[in-house]
Amino acid sequence: MKNFLVFIGVLGLDLGTKKWVDSHLPRGKRKKVSKNLLYFQHIKNSGMAYHKFAGKKNFILGLTGGLTAIYSVFFLLACFGKKDSQKYALPLAISLGGAYGNFLERWKKGYVTDFIYIDKGKNAPIFNIADAALLLGAILVGIVSLKDSANM
Repeated sequence: MKNFLVFIGVLGLDLGTKKWVDSHLPRGKRKKVSKNLLYFQHIKNSGMAYHKFAGKKNFILGLTGGLTAIYSVFFLLACFGKKDSQKYALPLAISLGGAYGNFLERWKKGYVTDFIYIDKGKNAPIFNIADAALLLGAILVGIVSLKDSANM
């Protein structure tokens, strides 16, 4: 049950922050959060990371929808499967909350709202909570997998 709550929490946090950005930060506007490092900058991304495949909504929806569905199956198997696989449920819940957040917004609006900008020079990405959750969950899955392989 806690893993479903984590999934819902990540999804809610992502959609809630995007809604806040939409209503409080004009598009293209940058707001300093931490001097010379962290900013909020409101952009609409009709593509994927770094605007790859921008404007190809159906392709992106098909790809991300398919991957999200497969990921959902892995999450359910981890939640209800053998005890050994349950250690993957929390990292998958985190990632899946992010995956659904971006998928639902892209499906509804045709783009995702990105707003977190860490000023690390040229080509620094602007991302959102969903993107961060996807990355964090994937890293945690990797850590669990490495621990598993070390114990074999």
